[in-house]
Amino acid sequence: MSASKKHMFVYSGYSTHGQQIHGHIRAENQWARHKLRKQGLQIHSIKKSLQYPFSRHQTIVPSDITLFTQQLALLLKVGIPLSKCFVILSASSNKSIMKMLLGELIDDIATGDSFAKALRKHPQQFDGLYCNMVESGELSGKLATVLGRISAYQERTQRLKKNLIKAMTYPFIVVVVAIVVTGILLAKVIPEFAITFSEFGAELPSFTLFVLTLSELFRQFWLSCLAVISVCIGFFITAQKKSKKFSNTIDRLILKLPIIGTMVRNAILVRFSRTLAITFNAGIPILDALQSAANTAGNSVYEQGILNLRQDLIHGVSLYRAISNQSVFPLALKQMIIVGEESGTLGTILDRASGFYERDLQLSLDSLMQVTEPLIMLILGIVVGGILLAMYLPIFQIGTII
Repeated sequence: MSASKKHMFVYSGYSTHGQQIHGHIRAENQWARHKLRKQGLQIHSIKKSLQYPFSRHQTIVPSDITLFTQQLALLLKVGIPLSKCFVILSASSNKSIMKMLLGELIDDIATGDSFAKALRKHPQQFDGLYCNMVESGELSGKLATVLGRISAYQERTQRLKKNLIKAMTYPFIVVVVAIVVTGILLAKVIPEFAITFSEFGAELPSFTLFVLTLSELFRQFWLSCLAVISVCIGFFITAQKKSKKFSNTIDRLILKLPIIGTMVRNAILVRFSRTLAITFNAGIPILDALQSAANTAGNSVYEQGILNLRQDLIHGVSLYRAISNQSVFPLALKQMIIVGEESGTLGTILDRASGFYERDLQLSLDSLMQVTEPLIMLILGIVVGGILLAMYLPIFQIGTII
């Protein structure tokens, strides 16, 4: 069954318990009604949909896949057959798009596909690392154990991502609020003071004149400035997507930034160590593990370093010598990998390394927050306070003269 020939259908009908239902299903024209009947549904109407359900409730997010993996691992551990697991998970899901995904997996497995092969037909939800590990679990007969490792890996990865977003959200919001407040003062408040000052007939302080000039320039050119900024942002995003050279340059510059560069480097090392650990423990060949690690690096400098490491292994170089040749990896990680390779505990060592770099990253985030919060508040106070001071200086002077 080719995924490219499938279409989206909207259906309504009744369940086996007589409850009215409606939803979406993706299937070939001649199989849509048949697939719904196999689920025990009495179909009242079904028609092709021109749009794919893209609302958040009808979008599969990473947390949905993590929950699916956790539940599937639990059901398999208690001895429930794989096909029955999908039926149970489909019935318990409150997302019709997840029900649809599970239905497709059921159909693909029923037609003879392995679980891993069925997953590979949905690359947006299940990446190569996920599929390779599932395949390894199927071949070794330890699918439940492997799925448990995948869910733990996904949880830790998502937690790390949430911590990074949380650390960056507060400063971003404060900066945006500061820009908006400053813009309102320059565009609305200061012009009112300017009208009042024009009636004084007295010479204004230099600082007040500077702020009044700044306000006038802002009111005249704010739209042009906004357009220029938007064009620059658009050009930056487009260049980063289209130009490999430009993207690589940005990645290198980010790594050289103080504090931020260290945080990005630690985040990459966490992903590298964790990905390599989980794939190695699952019995996946080291070359495949390194390819998965390169795909999840998130930075072209480290991606190239991992690919170089993989290429050395292909040419027969030992892991110890291969990683020693890559300057992007810190000495501590190299030493841990050497010890792990010699002792036969590479997977355990890499897992501990990921925990070490994750703790280091969290400490960096906490330190950044401690420094950023008062610094932003200080800058905000200076900008807003300076504008207000400039507006009240002439009033203070007039009060002194009187």
